[in-house]
Amino acid sequence: MSNKKYKHLLPAEKVGVFLSLLCAIHCLALPIILFVAPYLASSFAFSVTVEWILVVVSFGMALLLLWQDFRKHRKPMPLYFLGIGVLIKLVDTLVGLKSIEWVFGLSLGVFITLAYWYNYKHKTACTCKIS
Repeated sequence: MSNKKYKHLLPAEKVGVFLSLLCAIHCLALPIILFVAPYLASSFAFSVTVEWILVVVSFGMALLLLWQDFRKHRKPMPLYFLGIGVLIKLVDTLVGLKSIEWVFGLSLGVFITLAYWYNYKHKTACTCKIS
């Protein structure tokens, strides 16, 4: 992200996008790793604790950053994508099917990443001073 067009992104926004992508990669990698190396399934990296830490930190950071930008630009699309992500996690928790958990996780990561992407598009199109 060293390109000039990314220079106005806040460090927290970069971390938020990174965490969302990390969450999506984590959820996509789980079935592959389970197939290749079943003994890793019970490791710390794929524990329920790590999953909830990633989810809470990702949602919290996304909500904070997207809400701040919404107040400035009044573009609700990023918040809609974040809301869809929250609904996906809620459905995943309520359904509780381990066999398709990775689908929910991947979808969750994709929707949060979309929220950041749309927010970035709004910020770059904005004519106001970004601070």
